[in-house]
Amino acid sequence: MRVALALGGGGARGIAHIGVLKFFEEVGFRPSIICGTSIGAIVGARYAQVPSWKVLWEDLHRSLESESFKRASSEFSERESNPFQEFMRLISKGIALSKAMATTSLVSERAFFTALGEFIPHDTLIEETRITFAAVAADLLSGREVILARGSIIKAVAASASIPGIFPPIRWGDMLLTDGGWVDVVPAFAARVLGADFVIGVWVSKSLELCERLGNAFDVVYRSDDIARYYLGWMRREECDVLIEPEVGSYLWNQFEAKDELFEAGYVAAKRAWPRIKRAMAAFRLKRALGLRRRVVREFPYVIPDPD
Repeated sequence: MRVALALGGGGARGIAHIGVLKFFEEVGFRPSIICGTSIGAIVGARYAQVPSWKVLWEDLHRSLESESFKRASSEFSERESNPFQEFMRLISKGIALSKAMATTSLVSERAFFTALGEFIPHDTLIEETRITFAAVAADLLSGREVILARGSIIKAVAASASIPGIFPPIRWGDMLLTDGGWVDVVPAFAARVLGADFVIGVWVSKSLELCERLGNAFDVVYRSDDIARYYLGWMRREECDVLIEPEVGSYLWNQFEAKDELFEAGYVAAKRAWPRIKRAMAAFRLKRALGLRRRVVREFPYVIPDPD
């Protein structure tokens, strides 16, 4: 059977994906398909090119130390729980008001692509990856989920990881694409569209913790966005056959300095889930051998565009 990994979005928390992949390599498991959203697309794309967690780890270190990454993230040094809070904090300080009014992002497309190029140094076609890969994005114009399975791998990853307002939306044909986390934070559905029989999801979203104070109207907007995306994520993650949940929910989306702890959390979670994964795969094989139908998977509006 074709087993897929659905790597979820979550900013820096997605470093846990590398720990998951390390454990899978140790037990000799390699997925047939990888689908990723946002940081999951970044990690998944590079692993699909070169299936080695060590290469991923080295690429991450090089990327975080690069001048292009530092320039792209220099304005986001104050810790906030929500990307929109980062955006509005800069606006409220007058740091980027004129830029925000004149452009669609605070970070330029050139700086964004340069920073991504530090982690994915070879812009191959998605069709040329060693493991079947797709990135998930959202089309701002039609509102549909977009499954990017052909064309430039860096452009697809950029589209999937383009946090609204901070990084630029990506033009792809007649679509304008932004971060896939706003439609499918754990892209199991995309994996099934690509032909997966069995999907292992990795959930690295932020925990929805008790909010003790809402001080102003912006706080209400931020909190409402957190709640909506959290419950959308819970609905979409139900499409997975098994879910790995690293304990990273308390880390912030831009807390890349915690890379060692995040990596270890992913490794530990995968090791803990492995017996459950093996049982679930065995049960799936038995049901298929007996001709039993699998559970019905929800259908969502989506498009797989031609290469741009």
